[in-house]
Amino acid sequence: MANNRSLSNSTALRDGSIFRRVSHLGSARNGLQEWRLQRLTAIALIPLGLYFAVSILRLATSDQRTAAAWLVSPVPALLVILFVLAALAHALVGLRSVFADYVHKRATLVVTELIARAATILLAGASILAVLKIFLGH
Repeated sequence: MANNRSLSNSTALRDGSIFRRVSHLGSARNGLQEWRLQRLTAIALIPLGLYFAVSILRLATSDQRTAAAWLVSPVPALLVILFVLAALAHALVGLRSVFADYVHKRATLVVTELIARAATILLAGASILAVLKIFLGH
């Protein structure tokens, strides 16, 4: 009986240390929040993506001035910014999920997540600045 109790105590200690070790990695940290953000951005991308695709197809045969004139209007400029932000947020959440599943070393995981976040912030800033430059330039 004493051996069974000590065996169960050591198993509980081992399981507790494993849980502490992985509790700050992957979905154990904030999985529901990331899941909701992934679904929210996916739903937002449906109408925004359709609008963007139709607009680009309509502008495909136009010259640069016509495209710039289209982007000067407030509604298209806002919708393009929202499309870019939703797409980048969706991509970042997806990449973080892949990193959590396939990157096993803590240091490598932190570095890859930092690089992905930095690239996302850089792309979002450049995209917003480009749209605002056209929008405010006319």
